[in-house]
Amino acid sequence: MKRLLLSLLASAVLAQPALALSCAPADLSRDFRAAAESEDTWVVVEGVVTPDRASLPTSSDDKGVPRTLNARLKGMSLGAGGFVNEFDADITVNVTCAGPWCGSVPSGKVLAFLRQHDGSLVMTSGPCPAMLYANPTDAQKAEIVACVTEGGCGQ
Repeated sequence: MKRLLLSLLASAVLAQPALALSCAPADLSRDFRAAAESEDTWVVVEGVVTPDRASLPTSSDDKGVPRTLNARLKGMSLGAGGFVNEFDADITVNVTCAGPWCGSVPSGKVLAFLRQHDGSLVMTSGPCPAMLYANPTDAQKAEIVACVTEGGCGQ
């Protein structure tokens, strides 16, 4: 009887669907090309995000993550000469989810692609790495600068 119960229990546990999020690896060149080919206007900024505490909700959605909040991003924006333009602006952060997996509200240093939308700059933070890189390395910054200064971005 114990063997039967153990077998039934094991079958029930093993029969559960495997839930996993499958993300493509982070790829700055791919993100740069997508932004360049988009009809939207994009700004690439390397800097520090400071969430506006007043915009953080006192309650959150069912995942425990606020969906939209205000923040300040201060740093340098990407131009023809690299990260040479001072940048200090209020932005909107949209946190997206895919099933139970959600992005997070970034804090600290980021390399971010900001989309201009209805007069605002919007950063999207999803569960898969795209258009937003926390704690960018010198190699990542050099890669994105090369996309602009060398007229192409790794095909």
